[in-house]
Amino acid sequence: MQTNIEAMPNNLLTIDKSAYFEVEKKQLYYNDEVNAGTEDFNKSVNRYALVRKDTGKLLGIHSDDYIVRPYSVLAEKVNEVIMEAVPDIDKWNITTADHVYADGRKYRRDINFWNKKIYLDSFKKANECIIPQVRIYSSLDGQWGQQIMFSSIYMWCLNGMVRPDWTFTVYNKHSSKQDITYSVSEFRSGLEDHREMGDEMFKMMQKKVKVEDVTECYRKTLANNNKRNLDIDNNSIIVMRDLDSLWGKYAAKYGNTVFTVYQTATDWATHPITRGAVYNVSRKREKQVAAMMQSKHWENMYV
Repeated sequence: MQTNIEAMPNNLLTIDKSAYFEVEKKQLYYNDEVNAGTEDFNKSVNRYALVRKDTGKLLGIHSDDYIVRPYSVLAEKVNEVIMEAVPDIDKWNITTADHVYADGRKYRRDINFWNKKIYLDSFKKANECIIPQVRIYSSLDGQWGQQIMFSSIYMWCLNGMVRPDWTFTVYNKHSSKQDITYSVSEFRSGLEDHREMGDEMFKMMQKKVKVEDVTECYRKTLANNNKRNLDIDNNSIIVMRDLDSLWGKYAAKYGNTVFTVYQTATDWATHPITRGAVYNVSRKREKQVAAMMQSKHWENMYV
């Protein structure tokens, strides 16, 4: 899949209206059969239901220490940091995408900085480049904490560029009384790391690998049938089959290189074929790819 970079519109940090909705807490009760027929029959518990006001949809069941943090507020805070870090932001080409999943239970926001693209070849082909991206995660069902991370996107295939250190990731649980923080210096450092990532990708393109080493790396990491690291819908055979198919696609373009190893893995993570919720599977797999890049198998191929 290819994208015409020059045709991308500039929406300057717009936040989609889908991120704006109100919620309300509703106390939960249980029926105490011992006290049937008395005023003590209905007893409250240390739990409440979090419900969308506009749709009435249940978002989650939480304890009293759960702090509701609206998606729009988080997005606006990050916008403020970016605008402070970039005085001439009106001259930048920035696009945003807000994704609200499962009736509002989960949220992801991507902020792409197109004028900071880095070309990975000397011919400067339109899609042979990576662009920096600030990504935000949050949820109201308790499964995702608040997270702000600096990432990159490879435009030839729209793969997310996973890094083992998850560049300048800040994380906050919804039970934390302190709001998540994201600073101007962290944003600027993310841009600097993006430039270094371009150099790293070019090095990957030059490094040749043996197919048997690649197979061993995938088998011992991404296809390792360990329930702590692998989506429960997949088994080792299916994962290896999917990776093998993707490997052929990238090897035809980049040869048997570390870059092909990397792009195969990030494609598998970014565009999962699954019976489950894609947004959940993709996020799990991105963590698996990051772990792969910290493994001895990756080190043996690349270092």
